Amino acid sequence: MNSMLNQVSARVVSNDEVLSYPGAAYFLLQLEAAAIAAAAKPGQFLMLKCGDDCILRRPLSIHGICDGSRIELLYRVTRTTDGTPSGKGMDWLSQQKKGDKVNIIGPLGNGFKVAADTKRLLIVAGGIGIAPLGFLATQILSTGRQVTLLLGARSAANILPENMLPSGITCAITTDDGSSGKKGLVIDILPEYLEGADQIFACGPQAMLEKLAKIPEIQSKPVQVSLEVRMGCGAGACYGCSIRTTHGMKRVCREGPVFDIKDIIWQEVSI
Repeated sequence: MNSMLNQVSARVVSNDEVLSYPGAAYFLLQLEAAAIAAAAKPGQFLMLKCGDDCILRRPLSIHGICDGSRIELLYRVTRTTDGTPSGKGMDWLSQQKKGDKVNIIGPLGNGFKVAADTKRLLIVAGGIGIAPLGFLATQILSTGRQVTLLLGARSAANILPENMLPSGITCAITTDDGSSGKKGLVIDILPEYLEGADQIFACGPQAMLEKLAKIPEIQSKPVQVSLEVRMGCGAGACYGCSIRTTHGMKRVCREGPVFDIKDIIWQEVSI
């Protein structure tokens, strides 16, 4: 659970636009927050105060840890057809410069659980779903174990630059239009990579995760998914992010955001 919880005013080290395409842009934010960085585990997230105009904090998955004291957050800013940002919180965040301060709370939630005897991980990411999975992949690769990433996107323009993927990872790409990798959905190629995978970890759009849950071949595999939902408090007090599971109602911010895929009652989930 959230045994380690800190609220700090973190200094912005860098905040760079790393990918841009019609309708959105991805930013990689690096914050100096030693106590949170030391306590963070893959799959956990932070709650950020994004300016005075946003009453509620914004949840962002921890994408990585640098130099033991810096937290990396990969986030998306959506834009209208004329290029205007469509969300106040992420727009505010994208404008923060080196030396500015961002108030954050974390690390929050329960992260991924990798079994001690797991040697080969299969990671499935759709779009911005790569955000929490990048931290997991980097940590596992550092132990000498194998990680295969299946990365799905709408087109080549939506794919992160190769230098932003963890070094040493094996990657297969799918795009809806076939402009990069195989044409189709990332779930379509999943059966090709199941053999030999000890555990599967996934994050992405709800439709992707629901399809993953229905693939017959994964029923015998341990599969964990990270859910991205709207949150109120991020600490389990408001119950605004509750979902129904086979073990009753669970709060994504507290008991999650990582769940066993077989525990979620998907027809009653609204992300």
